[in-house]
Amino acid sequence: MSRPPASPGTRPHAPSRGAMMGPPPIEAPRDYAKTLRRLLRYFGGFKALIVAATIFIAAATLFRTLVPALVGEAIKVDLELGKNLPDFIHRMKIILAIVIGAWIADAVSGILMTRLSNRLVYRLREDSFARVQTLSMESFDRRGIGDFISRMTNDIEMVYNAMNNGFANLVGGLLSMVTVLGAMLLLSWPLSLVVIAVVPVMAVLTAVVGKKIRNAFRKNQEWVGRLTSSIEESVTGVKVTQTFSREEAEFAKFEKINDANQRAGVEAELISYSFMPLMNVMTSLTLGLIVGVGGYLAMRAAGAPDAGGVPGGVSIGLLTAFILYSQRFFEPLRQITQVYNMLQSALAGAERLFELMDTRPEVVEKPDALPMADPAGTVEFSGVSFAYEEGRPVLERISFGTRPGQVVAVVGPTGAGKTTLVNLLGRFYDVRAGSITIDGTDIRDLRIDDLRRCMGVVLQESFFFATTIRENLLYARPGATEEEMVSAARTANAHYFISRLPHGYDTPLSERGANLSQGERQLLGIARAILAAPRILILDEATSSVDSLTEARIQEGLIRLMKGRTSFIIAHRLSTIRNADLVLVLHNRRIVESGTHDELMRKPDGFYARLYGLQGRMPEVLESDL
Repeated sequence: MSRPPASPGTRPHAPSRGAMMGPPPIEAPRDYAKTLRRLLRYFGGFKALIVAATIFIAAATLFRTLVPALVGEAIKVDLELGKNLPDFIHRMKIILAIVIGAWIADAVSGILMTRLSNRLVYRLREDSFARVQTLSMESFDRRGIGDFISRMTNDIEMVYNAMNNGFANLVGGLLSMVTVLGAMLLLSWPLSLVVIAVVPVMAVLTAVVGKKIRNAFRKNQEWVGRLTSSIEESVTGVKVTQTFSREEAEFAKFEKINDANQRAGVEAELISYSFMPLMNVMTSLTLGLIVGVGGYLAMRAAGAPDAGGVPGGVSIGLLTAFILYSQRFFEPLRQITQVYNMLQSALAGAERLFELMDTRPEVVEKPDALPMADPAGTVEFSGVSFAYEEGRPVLERISFGTRPGQVVAVVGPTGAGKTTLVNLLGRFYDVRAGSITIDGTDIRDLRIDDLRRCMGVVLQESFFFATTIRENLLYARPGATEEEMVSAARTANAHYFISRLPHGYDTPLSERGANLSQGERQLLGIARAILAAPRILILDEATSSVDSLTEARIQEGLIRLMKGRTSFIIAHRLSTIRNADLVLVLHNRRIVESGTHDELMRKPDGFYARLYGLQGRMPEVLESDL
């Protein structure tokens, strides 16, 4: 496979973190104010939508604020003062019209907020996906694939829900509280003081509980990421699980992570939901005080003998309107409390998302990187050392050179560093010491795209996207003609089986090309590499997944492909590299032997000769014996 470049950069024998290695420690919440400010900057391009939505939210709030006053006026004028029934019905019609107006304004604001939320999420997904495409393989080694998926799906969904469902409630609630409080002050300032006295208490509760909610949701979303990693790994490796009858063990491992995720989720929800009963208790107590104080003032105004000597002025209609207003005041307060909880979850998700966007790739192109249009293919490793983890070297002091068009075979037991060596050549990782040059230029001084475009890679397990065979082949070179594509398929001996498929080159592939046999996928991967017309070719176990007959059929095509190109062959079948110009034997992180096949076989006690002899006798146990 010639591209995408991420495929050859896969770290060999590296289990994903979280599912296999256990969860990393929970990270403490960071600066949520900074996260909120950064999130708000995303609204810069949507000012018109925000203004329009705010206007309709304000209109709906104003309409709803008018209703209690009109109801109170109707009770006072038309019922208490004995006005006629037609006037009362007329007032009810006005109230109904206002209610309908509020409903229409709510509907329009909801539509606008849905558009705004979707556009915001669209930009967040684009920015996060663009960042992921630039990250080095080391970033994926540190975090499981599921963690990236979780951040780009679950965490973004949290932000979407907060925006779509929370913004209208937040803006509308704040406007409603301000207008309702103003109306209550106009009606009765003594009763208004009862309401105002409760607000600071609620604010303190919100601040105290809010911090706990943020921490709980952050912890919950970390566990969601680990759960996603576990699912991704388990589904990908389900064949291995079934082969070794490890279903129960896999389920036990998943159950452990799922249980921890459930506990974190329950903890977050319990803390969140415990907030609402506190608010409801405060609301009920306040309403009780309003009814008590208001009833006393109303009785005093009506001249009740047991009202005492306290002056009043509260009528039944005014008290009714004030009670309705107080409910209007506390209803948005409860909504704001719910939005506050939702906002904590959204900020925790946004923080993780921005953390992803801020991740810097370890492999970075220099600002003055040199272009590489048509390299000759001279490759030189000089004292190269590399380690995935500090203190655990994989390659040490690797030095060798090739001439343009040479075929270099890299052999050695599993874990010797064969795949790592070619990963360094493509700059999927940077060397820890030493240098790698192409045509005399250090690859760290070259443009990364140019470097990788000059390489074609065929892996042991070729990866294919869930699209047509044609699009998968053209992924290597989008501008290739039909003739060039078919010619590449013929060279790889893939045209025969492709032409027999129901839709030929337009046959859709399932995920990872699972509807093709392993041998067919390998032939297709070779065809894709041929179409890329690379100057440097890397065959990483390229023929190990096909039968002997198929292997023989593609050898001729591979020989034609390698002619004039610097080629690196990583193979366990040593019979496939007899004609290589240079054989590098890796063992214990170093090159222990090098030369042609014949030269190395003249050393009967040499590592390569023993390796070759062992394979000839027992090819199926070669790896375990070494």
